[in-house]
Amino acid sequence: MVGKGLDPIFAQGSAPGQSAIAVVRLSGKLPDSLYDELKIYEDERSFFLREINFGDFADSCLVLNFPAPGSYTGESMLEIHSHGNQLIVAEIFRWLEERGLREAEPGEFSKRAFLNNKISLVQAEGVSLGIEAETKDQLVALDSFRSGVLSKKIENVMSQLNGVLVELEAQLDFSDEEDVIDTKSGAIQDSLSCVLVELADLLKNYGPFEKNSLKKRVVLVGRPNVGKSSIFNSLLNEDVAIVSQEAGTTRDIVRKVLPLSGFEVEVEDTAGLRPETNDAIEKSGMVLTVKAAESADFLIYVTDDPEEIVPKEFRDRSFLVFNKCDLNPAPSSFSGLSVSAKTGEGIGVLLEKLKSLATSSSGQKLISERTHKKLEKAMKILSKEAGGADFFEMTAQNIRDANQELNEIYGELDNEKILDQIFNNFCIGK
Repeated sequence: MVGKGLDPIFAQGSAPGQSAIAVVRLSGKLPDSLYDELKIYEDERSFFLREINFGDFADSCLVLNFPAPGSYTGESMLEIHSHGNQLIVAEIFRWLEERGLREAEPGEFSKRAFLNNKISLVQAEGVSLGIEAETKDQLVALDSFRSGVLSKKIENVMSQLNGVLVELEAQLDFSDEEDVIDTKSGAIQDSLSCVLVELADLLKNYGPFEKNSLKKRVVLVGRPNVGKSSIFNSLLNEDVAIVSQEAGTTRDIVRKVLPLSGFEVEVEDTAGLRPETNDAIEKSGMVLTVKAAESADFLIYVTDDPEEIVPKEFRDRSFLVFNKCDLNPAPSSFSGLSVSAKTGEGIGVLLEKLKSLATSSSGQKLISERTHKKLEKAMKILSKEAGGADFFEMTAQNIRDANQELNEIYGELDNEKILDQIFNNFCIGK
């Protein structure tokens, strides 16, 4: 899309479907006739109530005008807020096409904002990931990336590297003097080591964003026949896991995503654990249970004995749930949660507990996968060994190469294919 100029584009900026209001965004060198038809002055930043006539019918719309360069894209922009019927939106699209506009490509608004120096590439990716985020935890984790805090940290790394580079280049004229190499190379290597520590911290604290990033996994564990599968079904409000009076019927891990008021938790039902069994398949199921428990974010340890103590290996990240309280109420001294999968008693409280776990922040920070790869590549370049008479020259080149990777995080790119790959992942209208 680089080089296409200001050709006018449009796209729906609100979610498709029926709603009170639908938003259609326009950007580019918009036709003078469009402003005339809407009775709007191109350079007047304001909002207007206008009736748009589509021929067979009309719709009363709110039209917002954002003159260039004071708009999101840096171009002339309009927003048409119509009633939220997709039939009306389709008519608006047809009406705009007849006036010379084309439908925008995915991410084209943000790409134009980037090309017009309105936002950096990091800010553009932050916008996209903020829309993609599915949990509060993800939004919290993305905050450092979206707000520019990470950018400042990377700028600090680059500033340190440039300082070392200046010192290196000052020494290149004297690189044939052995005593200079010995006295300066150590100090320069120490400076680079400090930068590598900072990059290592960034890679440790910032993980690449994925759809399932930070989605909590909760695993049900306990002895056979204590009602894990029944609780699993009750939480999901559907019969997913097989329930039987016979102990050891659950062999494989049964997984299901549980939606909780806008958040999602992956809940797993597992094979019951007991000291001995002659059933080889049940043994395999217990192995899977232990592995699932080791990698889970939280464990629900289910028991039907209020005196039972959670095994030592499961005490971290677990809370105790006493099932079958309809048959045998737990004593007042019981510190866990009492439920009955049969009657539903306590299940609502358990769901609230899971919701609090799902919305709790892990402290993990997230960035775009592209940014993470650039940081990794910069660190790999700077970790290359350099020595001997070529130390200054090799180290200087390594710093230049690493700085190039870090510069590309912000968007110093002249490769149209790479830009297309980045912005094509955006939603249409953004």
